[in-house]
This record gives sequence, C-alpha cells and structure tokens, in this order.
Amino acid sequence: MNVAMSIVMNDATLEAVQRLVPIADGAGLTLAEMALAWVLRRSEVASAITGASRPEQVQANAAASGIELSSDVLDAIDVALSDAPVKGQTLAVLATGGVKHRG
Repeated sequence: MNVAMSIVMNDATLEAVQRLVPIADGAGLTLAEMALAWVLRRSEVASAITGASRPEQVQANAAASGIELSSDVLDAIDVALSDAPVKGQTLAVLATGGVKHRG
C-alpha cells in the first residue's frame, strides 16, 4: 500500500467509518449521503469532488447538497470519530502548505 493510501486505509480508520453506519441508518441516509452532507457543511470546504459510475449515484450526490444534518446526528458523528487517527489538515504526499501564485 502506498503512503497516501495508508493515511486513510488502516484498521483504526476503517473501524471509525463502521461506527458511522448506524448513525446514517438512523438518519435515513446512506453513508455516502451523510458523508457528503457533512463535508458540504464545512466552512473550510469550497467544493467536494465526488465520483459516480451510475446515473443514480450522480442524482444521490446532487441530492446530498440539500441534506441538513441535525445537531443530534452531528454530535453522534463527533463521538463516533473522536478517536479517529486523522484529525485536522492532512496534506497529500508531496504537497506543500500555503498558496503559491505565479509571478
């Protein structure tokens, strides 16, 4: 496994993701819908890049932009991810922080 994948594909991260499944189920959402709704509500996120291989996935991704997560769901997500190994900003391999402009 390459370095970039090892950041997110490890037992601790996968266990944290599995704790999200019952939260999404309880909210009547798929895990993908809940994850995308969570990402899109973050003020530091300008856009979300999603993938889809079927038309219904495109429709579900678009619909997720209108999902409002309740404070109970957000609190449950925080608890489920409280010991997740990736916290805060994680730059991609070979990425550097800050914005660089062309002169």
